Amino acid sequence: MLVKCLTVSFIIMGLSVSPFAPTVSAADYRLPDGSALRLGSTCPVCGMKVGGELEAPAIYAYTDGALTGFAGVAAAVFKDGKVVGFDDARCLFEYNKMPKRFGVDVKNITRRFVTDFATKRLIDTNDAFLVLGAKIRGFMGYALIPFSSGEQADEFRDQYGGKRIIRLKAVSPKELNK
Repeated sequence: MLVKCLTVSFIIMGLSVSPFAPTVSAADYRLPDGSALRLGSTCPVCGMKVGGELEAPAIYAYTDGALTGFAGVAAAVFKDGKVVGFDDARCLFEYNKMPKRFGVDVKNITRRFVTDFATKRLIDTNDAFLVLGAKIRGFMGYALIPFSSGEQADEFRDQYGGKRIIRLKAVSPKELNK
């Protein structure tokens, strides 16, 4: 859990906010393909709110001025236009790797998006570089930290002790629990 004490603060899309700020009402968040993701909906993988309690597309957590956490929403868009939201890239990965568990046919997914750590913008998973094993955690622990730039992913890995950089399709389920 990212909130450990009263000294924790959050940065949401570049704005400083108290961890005790009231939640923003659920809203549609536009994806790069024009479809909409409902912030505040329930993630089908973990049951948490998409965008967390703050219902924000990107949340950065700091403890005593040091970055300790990141959660950026993710989404899957289906052929019929349905959009399924996730509280982070890890949940999107689990949804795709274990479709029977979630009752989904992944062949019907046309696009997948994750939030770029550096730009706070949604990017297509095919373009994402993911840092595994960094000290920065997500809402539920181990996180996949996405970047649209391999160079930025390298810098992040070096700064925050990431183990390696991969592409989403190359992650094994065992690596998610490290």
